[in-house]
Amino acid sequence: MSVSHETYQSLETRIAFLEKHVAEQDAEMYQLSKRVDALVKVVKEQKAQLAAAADLNAQGGGDMPADEKPPHY
Repeated sequence: MSVSHETYQSLETRIAFLEKHVAEQDAEMYQLSKRVDALVKVVKEQKAQLAAAADLNAQGGGDMPADEKPPHY
């Protein structure tokens, strides 16, 4: 059984396309990973800020009790 030159060329073309596609996907996944890491960092910082604000409020640092409506209501 003999395989023609056109068949080999077609397979090589398909492999080249798939290799390029995989490389592009790898690059995109790396960028997405970096974005997720940055978002996780921001969430952790905001969580720490909220905890610090809650501690300050619990210590009586606020002018208004947490269950009291602000004056503009």
